[in-house]
Amino acid sequence: MTNAQMWALIVGFASPILIAVINRPEWSQAARTLVQVMVSVLVGLGSALFAGDFAGKDVVSSILVAAVAAISAYKGVFKPAGIAPKVEKATSPAARG
Repeated sequence: MTNAQMWALIVGFASPILIAVINRPEWSQAARTLVQVMVSVLVGLGSALFAGDFAGKDVVSSILVAAVAAISAYKGVFKPAGIAPKVEKATSPAARG
């Protein structure tokens, strides 16, 4: 595993909290999935750039590692514990207004 992939794994694991801040409960599943994909792409790109591995294969693998880490963390930790849904609801303007 490269440094870029390791950073993508670490940051990707924590990214469901950021995704929950961005997502809104009233959004469609497609919109929510798009946010997850975009955050994973940004995490992968940032990790590769930060680690100095900003080249074709390293960038793509970092994006994929970030996506798998985010999905796994969300489904295995943040959703069952109720953390992500609570963050999403607390940061949603519709819930506050």
